[in-house]
Amino acid sequence: MILQQPCSNAKGANSSNKLYNLLEDKEESIFCLFLRKRFFSFKKKYREEDFNIMKKRLVVLSTALSLTIGLAGCNSTENTANTTQPPTEQAENNNQSQELIDFAIGHLPTTGHSLYYIAQEEGYFKEEGLNATFHPFSNSGEGINAVIAGKLDVGTFGTPAPLTFEEQGADIVFLGGQMGTGAGVVSKPNLLHELQDINNFKGKKVATVKLATGDVILRGALYEAGIDYEKDVTIIEMNSPADVIMAVKKGEVDAGVVWAPFVEKAKQEGLEIVKYSQEYAENHVCCRIIADEKRFDENHEKYVKFLKAIIKAERFEKDEANKQKAIEDIKKYVDVDLEIIEKDIYGGYVDQSADPNKKAILSMRDTMVNIGYLKEEKDISDLIHVETYKEALDQLIAAEPNDPFYQELLVRFQENNL
Repeated sequence: MILQQPCSNAKGANSSNKLYNLLEDKEESIFCLFLRKRFFSFKKKYREEDFNIMKKRLVVLSTALSLTIGLAGCNSTENTANTTQPPTEQAENNNQSQELIDFAIGHLPTTGHSLYYIAQEEGYFKEEGLNATFHPFSNSGEGINAVIAGKLDVGTFGTPAPLTFEEQGADIVFLGGQMGTGAGVVSKPNLLHELQDINNFKGKKVATVKLATGDVILRGALYEAGIDYEKDVTIIEMNSPADVIMAVKKGEVDAGVVWAPFVEKAKQEGLEIVKYSQEYAENHVCCRIIADEKRFDENHEKYVKFLKAIIKAERFEKDEANKQKAIEDIKKYVDVDLEIIEKDIYGGYVDQSADPNKKAILSMRDTMVNIGYLKEEKDISDLIHVETYKEALDQLIAAEPNDPFYQELLVRFQENNL
């Protein structure tokens, strides 16, 4: 059984309900009339060869609006957003004479996107000749639409969201990663032992945010265990991980699925971690970096520079000597306690890596087909541009051939992508 939580009384909830009512009216809705009006205005404005492109983008816009709340992945910013971009003194002092290339990055102010923040604060984007600007979005539908429309050069999203958009016709490519794993199932202490066995989820109520990475992982684990999550488990779909935590805490559900930084927040609320998501699906991906396919093809070198910057950020973050500085860099963008940042980044349950991890993306897609989130079985390998990441890594190795960290990344790349 699957139940959906109605929108809360928070600001914006009523407008969300109105949007869904319009969508449910299908062809006769005001929303569809709006789309048709936009459709014909585009047709008059653009040449015939541009018309099909604009038509496709309207279809994707419709998909995005209908899935706005569901496409979560890493996309809740409740109590974590700090939308003011801080100054970067070190970066401003680097390459003053170099003409920088503008590069717009879509992100959520969360620990899962930490490589961006370190690359900015440590000046790595400017080292690569990029004027990186950050543009926060409130949900995956909004962010992916901005990527498709050309407003963003890249955006980072929980893997299920771009996979869903791709099936609906969006021309996007995957080129790198940010966070892997990083989710967990939480419960009250009295159910901790019982829920270690996934078969004991039968008859239980579980809160989740539909299409979040952890949501897909748990439903996939139930599927693999032969449990029908539509019949044997009552899944209650919430609007945010904060709502999930409160539902578990109040006893409205037996367990819930959350992700960083809400895993640590759940522990602060007195809940226990039943299992981390990697215990259900080893080495699974979460936040993947995507770009519009045409924009990517036309600006290849710019994307290589971008990947070099975040690989440098990964090296900085993984160096124990830089731990405190890395935490401080992230804190400028993510409004959570320093303790939570430290546990998320250095606690061992979140994998911060720029590697695209092609094998895990394909595995995630297979899981989404198994649980009914995607309809079509197909190979999307050509949309995962691992060669661009490899080119960036090769350039870094050529500049510093004796760097052991880059050599480790090369081995990992071969394991994850070839």
